[in-house]
Amino acid sequence: MIKAITGGYEARHPSTYQMSRPNGLSNYVLLIIRSHGEYQLGEVSFTANPGDAFLIAPGTPYHYGNPLGDYVDDWIHFSISDCALKERLNLICNAPFPVGNTELYTFCIRQILWELSYGHPEHAGENMDSLFRLLFNHLFAAYQSRNAPEARLPYYNELLMMRLEIISTYAEPHSIEEHARELKISESYFQYLYKKTFGVSFHHDLIRTRIDHAKYSLLTSDLTIDQIAEDCGYSNEVHFYRQFKKITGTTPAKFRKSAGI
Repeated sequence: MIKAITGGYEARHPSTYQMSRPNGLSNYVLLIIRSHGEYQLGEVSFTANPGDAFLIAPGTPYHYGNPLGDYVDDWIHFSISDCALKERLNLICNAPFPVGNTELYTFCIRQILWELSYGHPEHAGENMDSLFRLLFNHLFAAYQSRNAPEARLPYYNELLMMRLEIISTYAEPHSIEEHARELKISESYFQYLYKKTFGVSFHHDLIRTRIDHAKYSLLTSDLTIDQIAEDCGYSNEVHFYRQFKKITGTTPAKFRKSAGI
């Protein structure tokens, strides 16, 4: 069982703020760092930066703040009775590591606190347990990939979020120019980073996303091929047919027929 104790998100403190627990706590403390921070665990001192996570194990003396300005973080205190989960968490404790995009962690912490305060008694415990496990799984993944070369690429997290948006809005007229402008970088640099991050060019990735959706629609709907082409962002049916065949090796009609539809 995972039990939430207390927490907060987007908490901001002035430079005079100093948290000090010389004897530690009996529970875990998770910090998602949103500003520069300076930390001391026993005799060991280190710094952390925005986008880092810091999980403090039970019984660990600690002290932290940000003498350079406001200290900002998301934080949650929790206890665990599951011994196997404790062992996994202890492997990532007491040293900061990058998690990149902090919004997912903020979402989980905020929702856990919502359930803790306002959740229906019949469901709140189960909901918090699920949210904690989502939070932990992403922490484990971030820790395991902390030294991966792609995670150190400039604009890495921005590109992940941008690609997710493109996948969700594949029918819109996305362009290299538009997305390079969003990141305030040159078009050539955007194309370089995109291919380095995802292993495929922006243009080819967009086409494949549209054709994948078209294939799914051909197999699961009774929409006409022209309707599917339009739904996938093609105003020119001939262009759709050409790109579909180039990707799949067959025409939309033959693809649908081969599935017996």
